[in-house]
Formats: sequence, C-alpha cells, structure tokens
Amino acid sequence: MQLTAQQEADVQKIMAEMDCPHGFPCYKSGFEKLTPVKVLSATGIECFKARELFCRMSVAFGLSTMICKCPLRKYVALNLGR
Repeated sequence: MQLTAQQEADVQKIMAEMDCPHGFPCYKSGFEKLTPVKVLSATGIECFKARELFCRMSVAFGLSTMICKCPLRKYVALNLGR
C-alpha cells in the first residue's frame, strides 16, 4: 500500500510513541497483514481476533466485544480505510 508523505509521517510518529508487542507486522507488511476490525465510531474500533490472540492491545467491552487500543491499527482503520 502506498502512503502519502503525510500519512507516512503520521505512521512514523505513532510508531515512535508506542511499543508494539509483535514488532509492527502490519507496517512491515505494507498494511496488507491486518487483524480484522470493525469501526465503531470516530474514535473506536472492535477487534475480531483479540480473544484468540490474547492481545494486550485490546480491552474487553461487555461479554463479547474487544476494543482495540493499538494507536497504529486505529489510525489505519480510521484514516486509510483498511
């Protein structure tokens, strides 16, 4: 996936401010290998694989919903439509 200069700058800033427990596989794959999510609002996304992966970047909301806390995944979902 090609990013604009501004998008790349945004991504680099986000990555510099966080610690990815998996080593940024989404970025390394050019945002091709992404955990499936659903945009819930302008600020929240639901992760469909968090329970299976025991992801520390998610938090339970109710009995079955896992909210993604990963700033990079959130940026990609909300700003890149992926």
